Amino acid sequence: MELTSFTISDIDLFKKKALKWADSFSVCCALDSNNNINDKYSRYEFLLAVDSLSIFTEEKNVFEKLEKFHTEKKSWLFGYLSYDLKNEVENLQSTNPDYLDFPASYFFEPRYLLYIKGNKLSINRNYPEALALYDMICNIILEEKTEINSPIQLKSRIAKEDYLQKIATIKNHILEGDIYEMNFCRELYNEDATINPLNTFFELNEKSKAPFSSFFKINEHYILCASPERFLQKNEDLLISQPIKGTVKRGASQEEDEFLKSELYHSEKERAENIMIVDLVRNDLTHFAKTGSIQVKELFGIYTFNTVHHMISTIVATLSDSKNYISAVKKAFPMGSMTGAPKIKSMQLIEQYEQSKRGVFSGSIGYFTPENNFDFNVVIRTILYNKKNKYLSVQSGGAITIDSLPEAEWDELQLKSALIENILNKK
Repeated sequence: MELTSFTISDIDLFKKKALKWADSFSVCCALDSNNNINDKYSRYEFLLAVDSLSIFTEEKNVFEKLEKFHTEKKSWLFGYLSYDLKNEVENLQSTNPDYLDFPASYFFEPRYLLYIKGNKLSINRNYPEALALYDMICNIILEEKTEINSPIQLKSRIAKEDYLQKIATIKNHILEGDIYEMNFCRELYNEDATINPLNTFFELNEKSKAPFSSFFKINEHYILCASPERFLQKNEDLLISQPIKGTVKRGASQEEDEFLKSELYHSEKERAENIMIVDLVRNDLTHFAKTGSIQVKELFGIYTFNTVHHMISTIVATLSDSKNYISAVKKAFPMGSMTGAPKIKSMQLIEQYEQSKRGVFSGSIGYFTPENNFDFNVVIRTILYNKKNKYLSVQSGGAITIDSLPEAEWDELQLKSALIENILNKK
């Protein structure tokens, strides 16, 4: 792939202009790390894939077909895997209603690829073409008016009283030994939403500065993602997974912030949640890692984001010589932080107690390189929007353990969805 590079003085401004240009195409995907200095595994500050030379979208035998597709193309692929591909990994099913109508999987080989490392922009074109594209993007004028939509009120798919009762029921499953932990999610939605997806993403991204943010457009389907969590990365033969379990709000002052961080770090409940998922991830990695290579590089790391603090652990491993990169994604999918432990039983109960299909939510967005490397996030803190039928969805969830207090779990849902609700409600 021929590349031409430029030096950028205002990276944030260029990103916005490049995204406005990309949004004129029917398909595009931007992955933005927001200059996250805490992610030592990040390979790019910003990736922008635009227009499609070829498209992969399958509903059945996705992982096997995706491997064949990528092997044939030997190119960059950008896309997502929906949560409900769990049904291909295990003997499971999805019967809850789907209001968004996104494909189960979608990847595309981009016509244009732009990426930023440091202050250097690279474009997959020779110099004359790249210069013309660079100049065109730089000359784009952004709207001064920041109005993105009329205020949108979100309704809860499950009433608070029902949610609290279901938490009690899930805890009974824990007492009976069915599970140790389960991620239980609630959907907020609007059935007649009209938004400007790009400007909504600009505001979401600016206010969250999340390290695994993504703007993904597929015709009239939009994913506006402000994820703080990495699912799985492969860099040569090194695999990295960084599950999040443990969340607390930001403080009103530096002193309160430090107090809340300390409370999160020392919380027995949050530590128990985190270590259960670390063990689950380690177990997933055994299916495709070299024997003895799995290590917990960091346990109970406390990381600060714009609106919350999270407890994040880092697990690394070496890919076995007998396994391929797609099998690694499949065997670890879906990510343990969004299922529970044991994984299969938790997913069965998730299907039983949740009231709408997860779809892209708690799935994964990312890329494959020509060298078979990859990096995928966890789709949380996300707006899913079908522009055609005007359906907008925001899901959030939390880990339910034996120590969970139903009211506290409800409050955590409110905390996780607050930023998006405020953006949509104009608060």
